[in-house]
Formats: sequence, C-alpha cells, structure tokens
Amino acid sequence: MEGLLCPACHVTVRPEDYFCYNCGQNLRPKPLSTSFSSQLVVYLKSLLLPPWGVILGMRYLRQPDRRSKLVGWAAIILTVVILVVVIKLTMNMITLVNDQVGQQLQNYSL
Repeated sequence: MEGLLCPACHVTVRPEDYFCYNCGQNLRPKPLSTSFSSQLVVYLKSLLLPPWGVILGMRYLRQPDRRSKLVGWAAIILTVVILVVVIKLTMNMITLVNDQVGQQLQNYSL
C-alpha cells in the first residue's frame, strides 16, 4: 500500500496520519472528540445557546463514526426541543401580559 504525498513538502506519509511528520502540514481534519466532557459541553451549548446547537450538531453529523453522529443528532434534538419550549413559554407570557393590560384598561374606562 503506497502512502500519500504531503502537499507542502512532497514527502510520502501514511494514510492514517493527520499531520506530515516532516513539515507539520495538516493533511486532513482531526475528528471531533466524543469524550464525556466534550459531549457535556456540546449538550450544554445546545441547551443554553439554542441556535448554536444546530451548528455543533451538523459538525458532528459530518463525522464518519456512529458515535459522533449520535452526539450530533442529540444536540440538534435538544436544540429543537428547547426552542419549542422557549417559544411556547414566550407566547404564554405575551398572552398573560396582554390579558392583564386589557383588564387594567377596562378598570380605567369604568
């Protein structure tokens, strides 16, 4: 099995290398971590910064391994659930304030 050539220094490198051993050139992107701590960070960002969770989820979905894809789907699902809950709570709050203002206006007109 023949190795690949580094685009910068044209040295033969192994197919599984991420960096050229000669010049340090990045040969392919490093896979995203799926450790417990990195998953926790992804899920917290999905919960606290909902639009960001979709972006993180898409990054993980592009990875080839199954675990990364599961992390990506979980981040996207968490983001969608949080957005739906926040929208529902906001609509309830707007309705409540609108009703209270309407009652106050009726009290002043009498």
